[in-house]
Amino acid sequence: MIKLEGKHPWIPNDNEKNIAEILNAIGIKDPLELFSDIPKSITLKKKLAVGRGRPLSSFEIEKEFDGIINDLKDFELNKIFAGGPIAPHYTHPVVDAIISRGEILTAYTPYQPEISQGLLQMLYEYQSAMAILYDVDIVNAGMYDGATALAEASLMAVRVKKIKKVMVPSTLFHEYKDVMRTYFMGPEVSLIEYETDNDTGEATPENISLIKSERPAAVIIDYPANTGEVRRTTPEIIQETHAVGSLAIVFSDPIALGVLTPPGKFEADIVVGEGQSLGLPMYGGGMTLGILGIRNERELIRNLPGRLIGETVDVDGRRGYMMILQSREQHIRREKATSNITTGVSLNSIAALVSLAIKGSNGIRKEGIAIFENTKRLMNAFSNAGALIQRPRAVHFKNISFSIPSAENSMTLFENIVKDRKLIPYSIREEGLMSCATEVHKSEDISELENALKEAMNG
Repeated sequence: MIKLEGKHPWIPNDNEKNIAEILNAIGIKDPLELFSDIPKSITLKKKLAVGRGRPLSSFEIEKEFDGIINDLKDFELNKIFAGGPIAPHYTHPVVDAIISRGEILTAYTPYQPEISQGLLQMLYEYQSAMAILYDVDIVNAGMYDGATALAEASLMAVRVKKIKKVMVPSTLFHEYKDVMRTYFMGPEVSLIEYETDNDTGEATPENISLIKSERPAAVIIDYPANTGEVRRTTPEIIQETHAVGSLAIVFSDPIALGVLTPPGKFEADIVVGEGQSLGLPMYGGGMTLGILGIRNERELIRNLPGRLIGETVDVDGRRGYMMILQSREQHIRREKATSNITTGVSLNSIAALVSLAIKGSNGIRKEGIAIFENTKRLMNAFSNAGALIQRPRAVHFKNISFSIPSAENSMTLFENIVKDRKLIPYSIREEGLMSCATEVHKSEDISELENALKEAMNG
């Protein structure tokens, strides 16, 4: 029998009398009886050789783990240049403060509007802010991430057009294409890739001919491209897509729209985005925020996945908010629902809203300009270091794809820079090597990366 002496380091009120009362109340005599389902053959027969030879208090344990975490925290945000779907962005402390409030953090799906007006209004304001940013009529309350939002948008186009083909650019992140293929397996939808110009990243006559010959349900345009190029021929691709009766889906980084013409202005039918840049950290997996919006067209609304929040008035004429058009959703239509996203990412939608509210239109524009300028600096740095930029004649935003011809092993080069300089120079992806520049990087950070590449490449 285990002897509990009333000296538990985490429970000051612990004593033998209390322990005896607890054991009596649950009908056992020995605490080991709680673990009787564990075979005795694998039960530990000795004390664990852990800790400092004595029980630690909760305060001491916190200090111990703080020290471990600080030792592991090698990379500051401005030392991370790894490119891809997720990038280093600054999160204002007000964002975390607001989404950590209990009524927001623990809020469930607002099925009962009479007790959920605060949450409903925040989601309504998120939808409104995103609709303005992307210049479309309707945005839903959020999807899991950019990849699933793009897959859902594609399936929506398939349902509307009743054509089981979707075209995507070769520059689309491979993770996105993998998720889309997974979503397409059940309904047996084909994924067709089209190439762009190797120097400029722009559409070519071959792209347009492929659209005309395939006549898919939708054509996806990444604007800016996931590999960084700002595609000036986006309006032309949309126009040619509409000419063959297909829907145009435009995937855009929300921060880029502070300086670029929003896709709604180009008459995109569906807009999609990854919202991680709006107040969300660089998660090591898990959901971020998928942005999904449409123009005001009946069939698109009927097939739009996810929650929609609307504004109304109560019997006394007071403004209120509630979930609308719920007949599309799985809690009503079951297997016939447009999507089974269920609860979704309301907390991350609110984080994005707070981030947008703090920045305002001027703040987003300044951030977009800073990213453009830093991306140009980063391109120059890689060129000076001897790297070969992919699509070098294009204007880039945030991401840059490149290769290092003189390096035998890009992984060894990567490891040397990480070890010697304590910075992450790039990510090694199916598309090649990719780096990014955001608002957190300063010119001296980019110069440090350039020098690190030169030293590592010259051995």
